[in-house]
Amino acid sequence: MHVAFADADQFCMCYPAPDGDPEREQFKAQNIGALVPRYRAAGAHCVIVNGVIDPHRDLYTTLMPQARVMFCRLRAERDELSQRLTRRDGGSDDLRESLAQALSEADAMDASSFADVSVDTTGLDEDEVAGHVRERCRDWPGFRAGRAMVRSPSGVPGEFCDAPMASTANKADGTVLLICGATSVSKSTVGFKLYLRWLRAGLTAGYVDLEQIGFVRPDPADDPGRHQLKAGNLGAIWSTYHGGGATHLIGTGPVDSDSALQTYLRALPAANVIICRLHAGPADLRRRIMSRGEGGSWPQPGDPLCGKPVEYLRRVADQASADASTLDRAGVGTIRIDTSGRTADAVVDMLSDIVRAAGPSR
Repeated sequence: MHVAFADADQFCMCYPAPDGDPEREQFKAQNIGALVPRYRAAGAHCVIVNGVIDPHRDLYTTLMPQARVMFCRLRAERDELSQRLTRRDGGSDDLRESLAQALSEADAMDASSFADVSVDTTGLDEDEVAGHVRERCRDWPGFRAGRAMVRSPSGVPGEFCDAPMASTANKADGTVLLICGATSVSKSTVGFKLYLRWLRAGLTAGYVDLEQIGFVRPDPADDPGRHQLKAGNLGAIWSTYHGGGATHLIGTGPVDSDSALQTYLRALPAANVIICRLHAGPADLRRRIMSRGEGGSWPQPGDPLCGKPVEYLRRVADQASADASTLDRAGVGTIRIDTSGRTADAVVDMLSDIVRAAGPSR
């Protein structure tokens, strides 16, 4: 099937939350709604979204006007929820508090009726849960491969077409920092640390991992690297965050050429876009990739390197070194920072100083 995936937590990373949307539920719905036609244009017949919903609040389906939405609620018995959370967060200082909050949320969902279907995950592994979801959601149009998920402008039930995608970022100014580089050069680690520093400084800012907004399979044949998809999605998300009061945005991800960079710049026409490419030597890249294979470094959702065999990781490291050399020769990025032998905090210090002094990259 041609399918897109979106983790709702990746579509609300903007703080502080705007008035009237303390849990940023509207951010999530508005961003996913804006990305639906872009996923469709990239070939997806359906989008699967996971995340937490407050059953006491509006589900905001009106912010997703071009999608037929089905809600599937996963649940588990309280004892099993407690065991799962303890395994996941057993080392945290506030485990008791997080357990109480999670169980309260679970009780509220059990008492609600917002979902179209419910699947009990107690005692099941992930594959078994997926099978139950597939069976219980068999009436979801997304499972009928080949049918588009975008409704026609006429709104006539059953009538489908590709809806136009409006440019939503034309008025979203502010500062956007794009951090690129080869695999495991510390893009996400550095970018998120700088993002937290901006928040502590009192800025209203957003963060986007470019890989997390480009999950479409199979890859679109006419969009190598899915840069057109990710750039359009980035522009739409920045428009949402900017409308909620954000003045700054950090985006991190692989950008492999100057032409790809131009795609992102075109998607952010009103913003002051600063491009920073991180670099590292072969030894550092190999060490970091091996660490990711063992589960170290930043816990990227769905990390493609975690748990992989050593031989596979070595091939990835060799390719990362070759990519870093190619990017260096091409001179991709306005700013270049060599991270070899430097801690993430040291790189953040350097980048923070550079960004303060940098002007528009155009």
